[in-house]
Amino acid sequence: MLSNFGSILVFFILSLSLLIIYNAYLDIKTNNQFIKKSIYSLSLFQITFTILSFCTLVVGFIFSDFSIINVYENSHTAKPLFYKIAGTWGNHEGSLLLWINILVLFSYLFLILNHKHNKEFRLYTLIFQNFLILGFVIFLLLNSNPFSSIYPVPLEGLGLNPILQDPALAIHPPLLYVGFVGCSIYFSAAIASILSSYSGKQFALSIKSWIQVSWVFQTLGITVGSIWAYYELGWGGFWFWDPVENASLLPWFAISALMHSVMVLEKRNTLYEWVIILCLLTFTLSVTGTFLVRSGILNSVHTFASDSSRGVYILYFLSLMIFTSLITFFKKRKKEFYKFNANSKETFILANNWFMVFFLATVLIGTLYPIFLDVLISAKVSIGPPFYNIVIIPLVIPFLFLMTLGPQFSWINSKKKSLYKTLYVLIGALIVNLFLFYFFGSQGLYSNLILIAAIFLILHSLLDAKESIIKKKNLNIQE
Repeated sequence: MLSNFGSILVFFILSLSLLIIYNAYLDIKTNNQFIKKSIYSLSLFQITFTILSFCTLVVGFIFSDFSIINVYENSHTAKPLFYKIAGTWGNHEGSLLLWINILVLFSYLFLILNHKHNKEFRLYTLIFQNFLILGFVIFLLLNSNPFSSIYPVPLEGLGLNPILQDPALAIHPPLLYVGFVGCSIYFSAAIASILSSYSGKQFALSIKSWIQVSWVFQTLGITVGSIWAYYELGWGGFWFWDPVENASLLPWFAISALMHSVMVLEKRNTLYEWVIILCLLTFTLSVTGTFLVRSGILNSVHTFASDSSRGVYILYFLSLMIFTSLITFFKKRKKEFYKFNANSKETFILANNWFMVFFLATVLIGTLYPIFLDVLISAKVSIGPPFYNIVIIPLVIPFLFLMTLGPQFSWINSKKKSLYKTLYVLIGALIVNLFLFYFFGSQGLYSNLILIAAIFLILHSLLDAKESIIKKKNLNIQE
């Protein structure tokens, strides 16, 4: 019963995506400045059926409906209710349905919340977002249907992997997916921006809040996942450079750079092309991570699945995404010339961007190099902490100092400021480090330098926050 109902809902989602793409394309051709009500209705039906399909799977897990293969393989009657619900996304099929739910949710929210922006831009965003939805729904139906049935119906399920029965890991996938899949909306918006010539400050405003939301969820998801891995898997550190965790770190670097670059686009109306590249790159890296985790190509303690057919589909879909976005970008791009003053905030943001890109490239090479080596010459190589520590740690020190100094400058051209405050804070950081050295002993040159830079950043940020609060209070008193 639930199996058939869930499958029907998935087919409805597929049909509605096609109808939205068709109607949105027709509406672009009209001169009317308002989006047709039928498109809003179709999107409302789409989000309703999508959420209903996920709730149907949740109900199957809660009531232990073992006629559904997914429930049979990932649950049992004696499991606590919390883990029954968490089991919904604790497997490939259920997590893919959650992925589709978030894609549709962001599509619907973007349509109704960004009503102040250009009609053509919004419709193109809706079209490309629904192409993404279409691709993943087809993937779900081809070989990852969470509503596939089994007969005869087993009396008991196989249960969920004991390692996955943990509160931290139960909330880890939803948090991470909102962050990863949330990137899709500004991937679609970036292509829409190019096609509709909707750029500059307005484009920055249209995606800024979505970037911030997805960054917060990505950060929370990665943090919760690394804490779980620390005490459950006994890695010996909160981040042990496991390939699967690296796959989630890659889009985080890109989105962190994007979150700062979009501020420059908003304030200075520059870095538009760079923002577009980061929008496209962030979601591309999210899907790349999905390919690495679900294809079984990575050797890790917690890869999600090892089905080559799934990996092949995601690889084709990823290739199509990359080529479509690159063709659109290079066909419509207009060259930008950046000329920033050395003592301006945007210069520091750009410098921090390049640090982020370097970290991203390092982790990407460290993750993919063993795979390519295995494919080309059948050599088994493992890249671990020593590689990342040698390459990344020395650059973390200037990166943290730039993070501290950047906010002290103004946009365009800062007037020379007194360095006394910064000098005092640096001395304070050195004193704190000396106390830590006295009580805990030396942790090595690099560790001490990173600690000094980190304390410098924290103290300076707290001092800046205090000054900002005092200024606001004085302004309120004057008013």
